[in-house]
This record gives sequence, C-alpha cells and structure tokens, in this order.
Amino acid sequence: MFVAGDRVVYPLHGGAIVKSVEQREQNGVLTEYFILQMLFENMTVSIPVENARKRGLRLIVDAKKLSEVAKVLREKPDVQLIKSISWNRRFKMYMEKIKSGSIIEVARVFKILFSLEKEKKISVGERRLLRNAKQILQSEVMLVKNIDAEQADSWLGKYC
Repeated sequence: MFVAGDRVVYPLHGGAIVKSVEQREQNGVLTEYFILQMLFENMTVSIPVENARKRGLRLIVDAKKLSEVAKVLREKPDVQLIKSISWNRRFKMYMEKIKSGSIIEVARVFKILFSLEKEKKISVGERRLLRNAKQILQSEVMLVKNIDAEQADSWLGKYC
C-alpha cells in the first residue's frame, strides 16, 4: 500500500511522510504499522496498516488538483447563509468535510471560515477549525509543490 518515503495525507492531521513500516507485537499478535512523520508539530503517528484505508490515509494529490483547490479558494461563500445555520450544525458540517480527507472539502471549510473571520471575529472553536483546516491544506501544498511552510502559506494567501 504505502512504503517509506511516500508522501501522504492523514485526515485531521494533514501531510506526512511515511518514515517506515514496522511490525509491533500487541497482545501476542504481530501487527504492521505505518510510521508517519507529520509536517507540523514535530509529531510521529503510528497507524495499523490494516486500518489505514478506513482512517482515510491517502497519497497526496497531484499538482493538477491544486488548480481545483485554487478555484475553491477564489470562490465567495454565502456568508449570510452560513451564519443562518446553528453553530452545532456548522461544526458538524465542517468536521465531516475535514474528516473526508478530500483536499477540496478542506479548502471549502478553510474558505468559509476565512471569509467569516474577515467579516467579523469568529468564535474560539471556529478559529481552531480555521487553523486546523489551514494547516491541513498548507501541509499538502508543501508536499505537492515541494516547498516550505512559508511558501505554502503565501500560495494559499494568493487565492483568499
């Protein structure tokens, strides 16, 4: 499925590099794990190989897909419609989109929250989601374009 050196995305956490595939004993059973080095927060994550697909682990998108992301980021969301939805429903909607692992859906969440933030100060929870969505997007852009965090941030900023 994945091998050391693969560039992947883990939903809710963002871009990572597969450091290795290791076997570990758990309750007397050998289990294979993908060891991921996340791009942000100097974090390493272990995911059982058998659960990787179910958890949404995927290869990064190709450069062509980033043009679709740019298109989403250029769109102007209907902020009034979004604000008419209760916070609980919005939060659930945002989390479903982020958990999907789709870079396009994460871009939509980022753009909505970014637009809300520009219009009026958003809640602490929404600000946390905005940071998370940005980090997920930024990390995948870093891997696709082979650039650093600052350059990926500039790339995102061009379209918002």
